[in-house]
Amino acid sequence: KASRFLGAHLPLIRTKVKSVLMIIAGTTASKLGQIRQSLYDKTDGIECMNALDSSGVCSWDEAVSGMVDIRVVSHGTSFAPAVDSGKLSIGDNQGVAASNGHNGQQLGSSRRFSLWGALFSNTFSSLVHSLLTTSFHSVHARVVSTLRTSLARAPPFEYMLPHEAHRNALRIATDLDASLRKVSDDAHELLVHAEEREESERRLRQSLYVQTCEIMGRLLNELRRMLLVKQKEEDAIKELIVGRLCHLLKFRLASLPNLLDPKSSPAVLAGLGGGKSTGMISLMELSSSFDLADDDDDGLISIEEAMEAMESAFSGTHFDGAEMVRDTLLLSTSQSGAGDTASGVTKRTNGSFAPNKHSSAPQNVTLAELALLSAKGLRHDASGPQSALGTVQSSLDEIVTRCFKGWAQAALSPPLKSFRTKLRETIEVASTVSDIEWRRMNGLIEKDDDDVLKEIHDPATINDDLTQRQKIVVGHLSLHFLSYLLAVAAVLNRSICPADSLPPVPSLDYAKALGICF
Repeated sequence: KASRFLGAHLPLIRTKVKSVLMIIAGTTASKLGQIRQSLYDKTDGIECMNALDSSGVCSWDEAVSGMVDIRVVSHGTSFAPAVDSGKLSIGDNQGVAASNGHNGQQLGSSRRFSLWGALFSNTFSSLVHSLLTTSFHSVHARVVSTLRTSLARAPPFEYMLPHEAHRNALRIATDLDASLRKVSDDAHELLVHAEEREESERRLRQSLYVQTCEIMGRLLNELRRMLLVKQKEEDAIKELIVGRLCHLLKFRLASLPNLLDPKSSPAVLAGLGGGKSTGMISLMELSSSFDLADDDDDGLISIEEAMEAMESAFSGTHFDGAEMVRDTLLLSTSQSGAGDTASGVTKRTNGSFAPNKHSSAPQNVTLAELALLSAKGLRHDASGPQSALGTVQSSLDEIVTRCFKGWAQAALSPPLKSFRTKLRETIEVASTVSDIEWRRMNGLIEKDDDDVLKEIHDPATINDDLTQRQKIVVGHLSLHFLSYLLAVAAVLNRSICPADSLPPVPSLDYAKALGICF
């Protein structure tokens, strides 16, 4: 009876414990780490166990074994073998379950009832994951909000000061790097137990790797979508700011090489843990599904097509491709299943998915973005353009190229229009006057031509022999062409600042660490 009672009520107790811990900890890593250490010391700590075993009546394990059936209570909880409890990751269901299932009958009576494992292990595991997820979502929302505010408050292009644009973009890039580093540092504060630190750190590095890939995939998608919003033809301010930001992100995110360390990827860590990266797909498999969905070969597929492509790519694995897209792109606004509309995606009767047309929701994705968003189930290369870091850098390069191409077209549109108008007028005039008159108008007249001009000529009856005997003389550049070149130089001068002339990286080794190839 006691075992059945505990087995039925422990899940409810853990849920209540989680809600209480969230309130007490304030969702901060430092407070959560202190509470975790204190609870561990009071439940499974060495001093606590020694105090329980020295009661003089019986040991803790003997007392529990007389009242609790481990086989009944262990369902949904995590327990460690008494002989080597420190070897397993407390708070890691997969690690404990794999160990218990592997040992099976060998553990037998050596398995003990752990109060920490029954009440707090899974709870803190869930809290850590929730903390990281919430932190990364907050970082993403803060960066996007700051960028949108900067774009909304930016003056017209002709009044934009280049050093202000550089300063604002640099602040956003620096804040993003600092935020990513702070999330990582806060998460490592939770590694407080020396006896479980190695396994916990391995799992934590994997979680940081996956969620860093996801936040970068969302950010790249957001930056790309910002450029799709219609604007005035001659307003290049958006391209200039977004292009500057992406250029700085390439060189200023110094935390990315550590967070996206290939040794922290799920595939590699699965091998280090004694398992295999089964259930994971390669980039080639994802690319094949993407190409099938990309009917027009423009490198973009809709959210509906992305869900179907991911379902196809991850078929035969334990991953839900459509759910992965929905979660990583933050299309799910409710965890309680308030309906398909609340999730940002409508499921059709035939089983396909159709995204709701909401202005703030992503409408399409690229292959590179999908490769980052599916990091938990994708095997990235250890280095090169198909690694996680290489994918981020190549995507930033594409956005930078697109931004500065659009910026150049928009910024040079007025002088180019003026040059085309004047050139058209010049061609019309040149086609209606004689060659000698044209030379006189453009300062190419010579003495022989001047003598001829003293006579009265009809432009329609010019002697061809006179034209043929003239020497070809290269005159000065057109004033209109010179005006266009000066306008190009003026646009460039008012769009750059002294900081743009400095090397983007202190050394080639630093660039190589960031996955940048010059």
